[in-house]
Amino acid sequence: MKITEIQKGKGKLYEITLEDESRLWLHADLLQNEFLHTGDDLTQERIAELKQRAAEHRAYEYGMYLLDRRGYSYRELYDKLMTAPHAQEDAVLKALEKMTRYGFINDARYAEQLARHYVESKKYGLRRAEYEMRHRGLSQEDIDNALAEYNDPVRISEMLLELLQKKYARDLTDPDDRKATEKVTAALVRRGFSYQQIRYAIEDYFALLAEQEN
Repeated sequence: MKITEIQKGKGKLYEITLEDESRLWLHADLLQNEFLHTGDDLTQERIAELKQRAAEHRAYEYGMYLLDRRGYSYRELYDKLMTAPHAQEDAVLKALEKMTRYGFINDARYAEQLARHYVESKKYGLRRAEYEMRHRGLSQEDIDNALAEYNDPVRISEMLLELLQKKYARDLTDPDDRKATEKVTAALVRRGFSYQQIRYAIEDYFALLAEQEN
């Protein structure tokens, strides 16, 4: 099948027209590497190979574009790439393998980044952090390893006390105000802390408040 025309398309894409009026869309790099010119005669096997390589290149370029904007787990990026127009699973898998080999995708590293974000920045408890990380497509092993350093009762107690002082002090003015205490407890449960952790923290908060008043 002969190439009858090669035209510049959008961005770095080129439109390759074949004598049966079918078309291939190839990236400039692929076009150059394959030394394609008008008049070249391509076998069906060569055409199929070019289509496959074009699909892999599209998946890789789109994946790199997404990773440049934020982090992704392997599973999360797979799901995203498969929603792209004309996505092919084998091409997506090869693109992901390449990104993993080059270190652009690293689930263990990404889990550590998310753990810092959710626990240190967002001040989530481990339950909420684990929930959010699981929904980013991470394995339980990577999640557990990343959260292990935060699974410390003293550290959790200090975090809760800081939250109570900075975010909920307006509500916690009276240790006998059960309604206010329940309101704060519910908010902290939604953040991923256990009832026991919260109860001890509130007790410590009011004890510290009493010391400061005396």
